[in-house]
Amino acid sequence: MDRWPAWALVAACAVAGQAVKFALYSAVARRPAVAALVQGYGAPSLPAAVLSCLLALMVIRRGWASSEASLALVLAVIAVHDTVKLRNAATRQREIVHAIVTAEPAAGPLMRRVAGYLDPLSHHPAHVVTGVAFGLLFAVAAGAGPR
Repeated sequence: MDRWPAWALVAACAVAGQAVKFALYSAVARRPAVAALVQGYGAPSLPAAVLSCLLALMVIRRGWASSEASLALVLAVIAVHDTVKLRNAATRQREIVHAIVTAEPAAGPLMRRVAGYLDPLSHHPAHVVTGVAFGLLFAVAAGAGPR
């Protein structure tokens, strides 16, 4: 597969990651978890898997000194940092809004339901780590070969 373009391998990594996520979430729920096919959060993290796959492919094909590997490294670091930081901020925001809505005596069941929808649906650091590992392993398996 070393002749495939990098974008095709990165897209294949995204599809494979979502398939793994679908299988994992379906096994846990004991029914098909179709929503897992289109969600970016969860294990493995889609952004972390895709960008770590891109980084590994650029390093394998072009080397560490290439501008492509440098760009992929910067994108991967920014994305992983943002997904972990966003989780903390979104969780904090949800806690505050949920406390305000549920503490208000005039808040009816509809307002409490709205507070429940404010779930950040974000990444846990373990999801990001599994995404990075998945992307790296996929790139090594698919992109290995002579340059």
